[in-house]
Amino acid sequence: MDESIPKLTPRSPSRRRIRTEFTKIPTPQPAGSWHTNKTLWLLVATFILGISVGIKVDRQGWSLELPKLIKTAVAPSPSGTGSIVSITEVLPPSVNLDVKWGDVIVKMVRSGAVDKQKFLALYEGRQADLDQAKQLLESPSNTDIVITQANSGLILNLLWPLGIANKTDVLAKGPMGTQYKKEIGNFASTGGWTLGAKDGGKLFNSLNLISLTSDQESLVTEISQNIYRPCCGNSTYFPDCNHGAAMLGFIELAVASGLSKDQIYRNALALNSYWFPQTYAEIATYMKAKRNIVWKNVNPMEALGVEYSSGQGAGKVNKELQSTGLVPKVQGGGGCGV
Repeated sequence: MDESIPKLTPRSPSRRRIRTEFTKIPTPQPAGSWHTNKTLWLLVATFILGISVGIKVDRQGWSLELPKLIKTAVAPSPSGTGSIVSITEVLPPSVNLDVKWGDVIVKMVRSGAVDKQKFLALYEGRQADLDQAKQLLESPSNTDIVITQANSGLILNLLWPLGIANKTDVLAKGPMGTQYKKEIGNFASTGGWTLGAKDGGKLFNSLNLISLTSDQESLVTEISQNIYRPCCGNSTYFPDCNHGAAMLGFIELAVASGLSKDQIYRNALALNSYWFPQTYAEIATYMKAKRNIVWKNVNPMEALGVEYSSGQGAGKVNKELQSTGLVPKVQGGGGCGV
């Protein structure tokens, strides 16, 4: 994976002053006429004028050249204690999410949350994703889910229907299932899910894909309220887009698997970083430059919170980096559709 180095905006070029030293001319002796002295001073004045404006003498005679200003680039001094973040700090080659699919995907296919033919058609021409998708759609998987930059989109599209279809308190008691119940099919996470055999709105909170105890439900609710996404100002508790729904699906898997809060937040940060690489490269740069915190030591819950990971928070971070010329450039990520 290529490393991306934050680009620095150079200061305005400086102008190098041209210094000219003159040899002191001895005072003329009294002997001689005033006309001789006058001629000497006229020559001196002409020489000084020539230095100032650039009189050039050649075989063609005299010519006048205006002095050229020499622009010298000055290496800028970036604000903060650091300005360069290795992209591999934010996006390592792979991250083990410490959870397994089990039979969840197979259940989604059987229940109509995922239409096998539609899903596989999306990955025609992407052989690695196609092979992995076929295997996961057809049989349970007891190996850990490992995310990479290459398969991050596939994992997003597999977690997405889990997040909108699995019965959970976040959907039933949260804003989507209460305040916006009559509009449930109009969100990007529901109406935008077109890879199922059933309409996304009808899938909402309808399937028993992962069983959670009351304590686990409470933990899912708590964690979902603390994890934001930079495509909007909402937390996972309001999963109105694909990223929010996918994150909810991951939290449910993680809680059901018995992961600690710290593990869940850390792996959730990895997911968001792969899904929004530009945003999290900027957050990592901000943390290092402004707070002297390297990415591996960042508090994942804080980084995922409203101050940094919401649309508003990420915008403020970007604006701050723009003002100091520290915005990194990263490729990858995607929008809120399949």
